[in-house]
Amino acid sequence: MTTFGIIWALVRRDYALQYAGSFLGISWMLLQNLLLISIYATVFLVLGIRHPNQTWDQSSYLLTGLVFWIPLQELLVRGTSILTDNRSLLKRSTLGLDLFLSIPLFQYLIHATITLVPVYALLYVSGQLNPFGAFLGYLCILLTGFYLHLLLHYLSRLNILLKDISPLVRLISQIMFWGLPILYFPQGFLKEVNQMNPLNVPLDMFRACVIPNYVSQFHWISFLPFLLTFILIYLLSKRKFQAVVLDHL
Repeated sequence: MTTFGIIWALVRRDYALQYAGSFLGISWMLLQNLLLISIYATVFLVLGIRHPNQTWDQSSYLLTGLVFWIPLQELLVRGTSILTDNRSLLKRSTLGLDLFLSIPLFQYLIHATITLVPVYALLYVSGQLNPFGAFLGYLCILLTGFYLHLLLHYLSRLNILLKDISPLVRLISQIMFWGLPILYFPQGFLKEVNQMNPLNVPLDMFRACVIPNYVSQFHWISFLPFLLTFILIYLLSKRKFQAVVLDHL
């Protein structure tokens, strides 16, 4: 069996375990994401939060922020616990840690694609989608998943050493959510806070690709320190943590 075939079999197995006994099965994932996007968008649109100088539609701003974040949050939480959840299988097999770490990444690609299609369709019908930038926006989302995956190599190994850091990661994900300009516009002190979020520039680039007349709020140069840090963390986890983690499985 090819490497892709093995990963796909592991992904299907993980889905079966996650949604075992669920009435809707994996369809619940899509429904849950769309409901969450709808609730957030409805509440904040009703509140009428609007930047006085904006030239783009407010609903497109909210929808693009939510469709960008939700699959990434799933990747962060699932990727942290993937090794501990498959501890017994890791002990019995010779597949290696990296192959199992590919499971949440593949699931992210699936979730992001499935969630993005109806949002793109809604934006297109309402005239709020840049057709030429839609593919670039999709590519930006995929690359952001690979970028976050660098950090997961460290968090998943740390989760084994410290038994379970999933509650802490969920808390951090909520802090990251409110630290991103998803439901509000970056102004004043909030804009300074946004610049400390490693996902801030990718979100801004995604919106610049997708939303017509959107003006980027941040410079891409500010993203480089985060990228270099994530790469160093990835190398550290591969070289320093590998043997220690295998002993703790």
